[in-house]
Amino acid sequence: MAEGYGPFSGITVLDLTQFLSGPMATMIMADLGADVIKIERPDRPKASGPFLNGERVYDLSIQRSKKSVTLNLKAEQDKQVFLRLVQKADVVVENFKPGTMERMGLGYDVISSVNPRVVFLAVSGFGYTGPYSSRGALDMVIQGISGLMSLTGEPDGPAMRCGTSASDVFTALYTFGAAAAALYDREKTGKGQFVDIAMLDSTFSCLENAVINTFVFGKNPQRVGNSHPTSVPFGTFPTLDGEIIITCSRDPAFYSLCRALGREDMIQDPRFSAAEGRRQHKAELTEEISRFTSARTMAECEDILNAHGVPNSRINTMMMICADPQIRARNMVVEVEHPVAGKYKMAGSPLKFSNYPDSRSHAGAAYGSGAPGVHRHAGGGDQRPVGRSGAAGKEIVSGG
Repeated sequence: MAEGYGPFSGITVLDLTQFLSGPMATMIMADLGADVIKIERPDRPKASGPFLNGERVYDLSIQRSKKSVTLNLKAEQDKQVFLRLVQKADVVVENFKPGTMERMGLGYDVISSVNPRVVFLAVSGFGYTGPYSSRGALDMVIQGISGLMSLTGEPDGPAMRCGTSASDVFTALYTFGAAAAALYDREKTGKGQFVDIAMLDSTFSCLENAVINTFVFGKNPQRVGNSHPTSVPFGTFPTLDGEIIITCSRDPAFYSLCRALGREDMIQDPRFSAAEGRRQHKAELTEEISRFTSARTMAECEDILNAHGVPNSRINTMMMICADPQIRARNMVVEVEHPVAGKYKMAGSPLKFSNYPDSRSHAGAAYGSGAPGVHRHAGGGDQRPVGRSGAAGKEIVSGG
């Protein structure tokens, strides 16, 4: 086993982020061993619920594995404390509107003069350049403007937001990747750098072939709901107790489906034997499959389809997936303890490294179970008493 509990062990991250994209990116870094210090505002806006023993559940979900200090970055004394932290930091992450850090006198030019090796990740809605750069944005704004919502929903229905904050999540993953890439580059050059990450760019880059199809064919892709624009059958089908997904992107998978349905005759049926025929006769094929699935439970359908190697899955509710044996076997549900909220369960880390133990072995400490005491600022700053914040796994340096 390598030293530390993750490949980011030994990396110090100063986290000035809020909402989801930034906090999720730094949480991934913390899960992988980084020492993440969340910089909290003394005038933090009152949070909305729901709450667990007075702690905001949203914070519990994204602030794990972090420490924190409360600093008023508009006050000169606290600004100097922050710059002392920068001296020992490897990464600084912020997701204010472009220009905010500069107005506080903490732009990249100042940060890099204090520590030229710092990787400065600036996350924003639209980036530091372009006509929209001064605009703020939240997830749904970006889902809409990026074109993602135009692709989501039923063909005859309105554009829909994704069920989760997809644009924030895309941006978080790109931000984490940017940190890893810039740190690796620093190993070669000895220098940090400024990385400009836009939520719009991140989401647009994740639209798969919708972008190239728009350019190639010169028209808007149409919403297809749970179907696929070219593969048939591909979608959801009713069962006695829910719905099941069946996806056949190639002929061999469809032939296996025919055998699973007990309808090998469809393999030779000219309406269905080739992909083009299946697209033209989608309604008839859907009826045939639905007749089979609607007479069985999800579990019965899964057993039959899996026995024939047909790609399929039930549509789980959240209660179902949280109890799923595959999720449990992969340590994707972890129980952690917060000094105020108490014990609760949440999603674990999906990254499994052979050189490091899984998150189970360090989850307790990583979620902020360190004993209250004294936090010493990097660079020889004053010692200040430590309290507890309203977010999971945080230590607050009280006072100014």
